[in-house]
Amino acid sequence: MLDSNASRLVRRWMGISSLALIAATYRLWTPQTVFPQIPAIELLCSIPRWLDWCVLASLVVGVCLLTFSRGERWIYLGCYVGMGSLIATICLDQHRFQPWAHQLGIFLFVWLTCPIRLQHLLIRWLMISIYFFSALGKLDYEFLHSVGQSMLGAIAKLLGQDADTIPSGTRVVLIAMFPLIELSIALGLAWPKSRYFAGWLAIGLHLSLLVILGPLGLNHRPSVLVWNVQFAVLAFLLFIRTGQQSVATPTEEPNTKSELRNRFPTWLQCSCASLIGIVMIMPATERFGVWDHWPSWALYAPHSSRVRVEVSGPGLSRLPAELVQLTDLTVPANEEILGWINVPIDRWSLQSLDTPIYPQARFQLGVARQIVGVVDSEPDIRVILLGCSNRFNGQRSSEVLQDNAQLEKAASQYWLNTRPRN
Repeated sequence: MLDSNASRLVRRWMGISSLALIAATYRLWTPQTVFPQIPAIELLCSIPRWLDWCVLASLVVGVCLLTFSRGERWIYLGCYVGMGSLIATICLDQHRFQPWAHQLGIFLFVWLTCPIRLQHLLIRWLMISIYFFSALGKLDYEFLHSVGQSMLGAIAKLLGQDADTIPSGTRVVLIAMFPLIELSIALGLAWPKSRYFAGWLAIGLHLSLLVILGPLGLNHRPSVLVWNVQFAVLAFLLFIRTGQQSVATPTEEPNTKSELRNRFPTWLQCSCASLIGIVMIMPATERFGVWDHWPSWALYAPHSSRVRVEVSGPGLSRLPAELVQLTDLTVPANEEILGWINVPIDRWSLQSLDTPIYPQARFQLGVARQIVGVVDSEPDIRVILLGCSNRFNGQRSSEVLQDNAQLEKAASQYWLNTRPRN
């Protein structure tokens, strides 16, 4: 049972770490023009960019209110402002639907609509579902033969070894231990008797990831490291510390419940709790293309759908200088470039925004449409639409789009917008 002090600690830590994550990815939340912005709704493509500053400011104010305020009214106001601003800023650019932003949004909804006892239950199960679906996302061919290999190589290097000297079969078994440990954490946290031990195992996992993904290892972006710190502390607060705490005092819990009843009727509270439960299980539909990969907690899982953009030699000359540099193509003077050249839009996102590109073919198709508009020559550019990889053999469906008509037809299959913001 989560007492008032523990509830306050969880809320404040989520607020502080969310502010740190916003700061670590600040370019993403500003009205930047260095990387395409793809609104969720096409009507928002013409919204003036100064509105992004207003929404960002209100998001920061809302998170600060729920983090540092002591009065219930100010905390509720912070949740309302923070949640509204978060939804608005994501609608202006789907790239902002980061997994940690999705997590923050669910937390805000829980704090707004549920009493303390139910808050604790839902937040705990949200954390368990994240570990569970994150593990399932890595139990596939693509992770075992790509990202997992890089992570194993980083571990071997830290230990002064060379992963290439390990037999390939043994490497796959060792890599499979990553998601299996994550899965065991989820199962351990779900069972009350093992929850305390699983909480410490979760902390060990995130501390290990800080080393593997940090400057000594793969040198990933700061936001990745901050999110792992956030999870380590949440594991302590939700599964270790609260296990040693007494239940809420009789004077505090009824007051909170009474105030919540005055704000929302019981049926609405039950409906909101059910909605949160549905959101928690929706990641099960990710492989069927219903739910996006990041909200499905497909973290470090390269099986996601994507888009590949390729240009010819003349098309390359029309690209911005920063994109040409990212191709790492060196051609002697007066020599013609033959064949198709890959435009690394994933590296473009990392260099421009310090943020991985949103791992969804729909969003990346919008990025590709921006590049198509810049090249403005159908014979000199093509877009390859790649589906989600097969869990067992890594194979993907592919579709080559070579003109605007085919791009429009591909865009029409998605529920959300693929047109870049003006």
